[in-house]
Amino acid sequence: MRKFSRRSATVAVTSIVAVGAAGAAWAAWSLTGSGTAEAKAGSVVNLKVTSAGLAGGLTPGNATTVLLTVENRNAFPVQITNIDLTNLQSPQTGCDAAANVAVVNDAALPEEATVPAGSADNPATARIAWSGPLRMNPDPADECQGAPFTFNVHLDAQSAAS
Repeated sequence: MRKFSRRSATVAVTSIVAVGAAGAAWAAWSLTGSGTAEAKAGSVVNLKVTSAGLAGGLTPGNATTVLLTVENRNAFPVQITNIDLTNLQSPQTGCDAAANVAVVNDAALPEEATVPAGSADNPATARIAWSGPLRMNPDPADECQGAPFTFNVHLDAQSAAS
């Protein structure tokens, strides 16, 4: 059997160390990993109408603009897609609201019926001016002059996030 010289042994050991170092360098840069994660979609918060009123008063034969202030506590903007007014009443004696004022729920929605994104701590609000949903009859009862009217507001909306 042949003996290795000191020089041959040094070259062999150096080569093995160099290959091992290259392997260690490759191993230091090659990484993998795995695991599981969980995510949960948020929930919507219903819009809130914080005020509703009329732009001016109801007058015989004329439609009136309803002004709504809508509050959004969602983290995304919302587009109002439908508004319904119900339960129109007047406490004024002799002024039957249903007989003297027509509710026109299919009046065109305003083009700008978007409420910006808000949060639970900082809700966003928007003022919506809806033209024409209430129309006083051309010949209302005299008792309706100066009468107050109340009504309920229902909104439908969808996410307006882009």
